[in-house]
Amino acid sequence: MRKLIVITSVLFVAVIVAAILYFTSLSHNNRTQNSSLTAIPADAAFLVSFQNEKSFYNIFNDFEIFEAIVGKETQHEWNYLNKQLLRAPNLAELTNKQTLYFSFHPTKDHINWLLTVPFKNRLKSDELFELLKKNTNDIATITPDTAIQSLYRIKFNDLSKPFFVALKPEAAFLGHEKDLVAKVLDNNSPHLSEHFLDELAQNGHKNDNAIFNLHLNHSELFKFVSGLSKVKAGNNIQLLEGLKGMSSLNMNFKSDALMFSGLSTLDQTATTGNYISLYTHQTAVEGELKKMLPANTAAYAAFSFSNYQNLHRELVGLLNKRKQLQRFKDQFALIHSSKKISIDSVLLSQWDNEFASLELNTRESIGLVKLKDSADFLKVISPISTGVTNDIRRFDNSNLLYYSFGDPMLLFQRPYFTVVDRYLICANTISVLQQYRKQYDEKQLLINTIPYIEFSRLQSNKANITFFIENEQARQNLNRTLKSTFQRAYADTTHFNFRDFYAFSYQLSGYNGNFYSNLSAKYSSKEKTSIMPEWKADLSSEINYPPSVWKFNDTTNFIITQDKSNRLYAFSTTGKELWRTGLSSEILGEIQQLPDQSLVFNTADRLYRLTTDGSPVQGFPIALPYQASYGLTLFSGDQQDTKIFIPAKQQILAFDENGKELKEWKNKTVTGTIVYNLKTALLDDYRYVIALTDQGRYYLFNHTGSLVSTMEHQPASRFNNTFGIEITSGNPETSRMITTDTSGVLWSTSFDKDKKEVRTSLGKWTENHYFNTKNIQGDSIPELIFTDKNQLFVYASQDSTLLFNQTFTNEISDKPLFFPVRNNYFTIGIATEAKLLYVIDDDGNIVKGFPMEGYPAFYYGKLNNDGHIYALISKDGHTLSAYRLD
Repeated sequence: MRKLIVITSVLFVAVIVAAILYFTSLSHNNRTQNSSLTAIPADAAFLVSFQNEKSFYNIFNDFEIFEAIVGKETQHEWNYLNKQLLRAPNLAELTNKQTLYFSFHPTKDHINWLLTVPFKNRLKSDELFELLKKNTNDIATITPDTAIQSLYRIKFNDLSKPFFVALKPEAAFLGHEKDLVAKVLDNNSPHLSEHFLDELAQNGHKNDNAIFNLHLNHSELFKFVSGLSKVKAGNNIQLLEGLKGMSSLNMNFKSDALMFSGLSTLDQTATTGNYISLYTHQTAVEGELKKMLPANTAAYAAFSFSNYQNLHRELVGLLNKRKQLQRFKDQFALIHSSKKISIDSVLLSQWDNEFASLELNTRESIGLVKLKDSADFLKVISPISTGVTNDIRRFDNSNLLYYSFGDPMLLFQRPYFTVVDRYLICANTISVLQQYRKQYDEKQLLINTIPYIEFSRLQSNKANITFFIENEQARQNLNRTLKSTFQRAYADTTHFNFRDFYAFSYQLSGYNGNFYSNLSAKYSSKEKTSIMPEWKADLSSEINYPPSVWKFNDTTNFIITQDKSNRLYAFSTTGKELWRTGLSSEILGEIQQLPDQSLVFNTADRLYRLTTDGSPVQGFPIALPYQASYGLTLFSGDQQDTKIFIPAKQQILAFDENGKELKEWKNKTVTGTIVYNLKTALLDDYRYVIALTDQGRYYLFNHTGSLVSTMEHQPASRFNNTFGIEITSGNPETSRMITTDTSGVLWSTSFDKDKKEVRTSLGKWTENHYFNTKNIQGDSIPELIFTDKNQLFVYASQDSTLLFNQTFTNEISDKPLFFPVRNNYFTIGIATEAKLLYVIDDDGNIVKGFPMEGYPAFYYGKLNNDGHIYALISKDGHTLSAYRLD
């Protein structure tokens, strides 16, 4: 399993593959080139193909990834050949729009390449030689080989290494290694198999429409991948052994990644006894296992299946072919005799639909298996395992996981194991499991790292087999494992740049007895450094209140936030601290700004009103007669007078803008506890002040404190969420208040008392779900917004249509933030428990630049009136940083 990393050589294949493409500025395409391909030697591990036309070079001219793989020296060499040879007028005419092929042939310490250039027209050997000689007369020396007819040595004056060229009537073959090029002309030497060429021909129409293609020769992959390593191939590398057939993958262009996808066909007559082939009749599954991977994962091989019974039946057949099955039958008979447990009927029924074998950067290995039910599994496994700590046990018998899942789990013969969140986690030492549990509890998981989140977007959501390597975590293991020649190239940052690849993955999905494949490699350009803050501002303690932007005067804005020591800060939009002041406790609800630009807000025991220079307005702060339960609400009447309403559990506190308590509102109480803040509504020129209690009762007051009406629900559950108000102008009967109870039922209550409330269930929510209504898509009616655990759902209010949803890698840590875009129109902000921050646009997409790492109290939007968008984030809790995102 330690050599799992080397499996990524297959991914390097893709990378090298693509890379060569650029340096081959020599493209051609001829749909009758099959005869030229029959001459390529059989030991080609993979080929790349592309058309020799202008559009290809225009797209890839500045494709930085190619130079990172093939190196600066090779790039120079290929550019020279393209300019001086293939673009020569006579040769260009012969090869224009032909499909060129690069094949790669491994030797003990090198990977040799061979370029195949099909011609539009067949030519005689002497004509070809004269044409080649004419176009290189002043820049190179051409020498015919004395022993092999139609083989030539070309030494260019400006290049250090010579080339060898084999000329055939239909094509030219060029490379650095004489022996390899000579095999083209040797009819007794083995060449590409008939199956490979047939499959390549069948995929020809797809390849012609793709700008760049990768073709993997399964028969040679094991030899190629294992040949990169100076140590014996591990279990997962050996999965390639015996695999026959070919993959023909098309490139999906992306400036910062290599992405290939296409069909992998197996030669069923030759592929016998190969483990990977067991998955060809499984349906691709969207796995959840990646959420369990520790942050220091260097590499993993993950497997998922749609039908475990069928998979295991084929696995048993494979074990029988290997003459291992009888040993298991004898072992299971002894277990049944002594423990009265049937492994086949009892243990196998506990497994769910995915498992993985992974390697850490410490060279330790871990196995993961998804369970159907953790409690049931522990009951079943208890008689055939032994406890070693409170939460770690060890199998009493060997190879139960190998029998259950096959080759990838062979490493774990009699492992220790623990159960975490419906997954069996196994390892060969107790300390590895103890460290894993600690990492899991502290959320030190791969899925909580931004690079992995970004990489996951390149991968297919569904697959049966996924090989993955994280470059940085695997570096030491690769340096130790690779042969010296390959290790030097991998570590060389002067001529190559493998280090700037974040990760590589290769995915296989069952498809009618074959596979659909996806290959991905994420590259981090040197020129594309991570976003840097435009400014930073220090806080005395951890940030506690989301930064918000307010008018400082008629032309300037400023920023307000609060820390956990209850200090309130004001910063300019360039990060300069303007002032700070102490508050009695944390701010409840939202800060509001009055027409004179003063800020008004409350804590649990004080009502504050501050000028923009931080000074309290005369008469403030005001001690509240009762402890506030949430933040204030402003009410503006016809006379432009402003009233302030604050919930205090059963009490409603009311003040004018000068802090004077309103007598008409004195001793206004409700039954139950007011949920969140009060709301105001204008309906047919009638102004309401509305409170909702946790018992499901609405209280509708007029602005002078008179109770207009109450509307009471009789739910079995309580109410913990705020409510939204929808006003339909001119149609009071369709205007309503809307909220949810703790069971998740959506309650719609009309302002018309004679109209019965409507109850709707839009989904299954936990009692801790959050509900609100906000205008997200810019129309007149706000959307219905739910968050629950790690999910966000947004529904259209009028017909309850699901507009979009997002699933995050961790549970959402608090209620969503709503950032103003323009008048009464908002963007959603989400913070997860892993301190990953997201902003979701009105179509439900994650805004470019997110996720970002930081504390949940953050801001997204404009700072000034210049149109630029910023994020105000604290990554360490004590420093507020401004990041420009456009």
